[in-house]
Amino acid sequence: MRRVILRPRSALTALAVLASTIGLSACGGFDSAASGEHLIKDYVKKFGQGRVSVKSVSCPGGVKEKVGGSFDCNVVLRDTAAGADHPGTITIHMEKGNKVEINGSTDIHVR
Repeated sequence: MRRVILRPRSALTALAVLASTIGLSACGGFDSAASGEHLIKDYVKKFGQGRVSVKSVSCPGGVKEKVGGSFDCNVVLRDTAAGADHPGTITIHMEKGNKVEINGSTDIHVR
């Protein structure tokens, strides 16, 4: 059996690669803060595969819903293997029907 050792940035790179062409969306009544934060937590849980977790997330409240618009949420992602935190932003896109979406790795901006 081959053992894989992750470097500090590897888990974040894996998250971006896994999510590179796959978007995830959520729907419900539009509340920019709650919708964005919930979506990010679900996204990282799905694509982080236990190697990346959300340490903190904060999305702006009061963003006017506009189909085709977007807003950025501040995040701190934790590389669980290395025990390192990586701050940055994740872009949330607003879609029809009160839906929000992350379109893939191009929306993830962490250091």
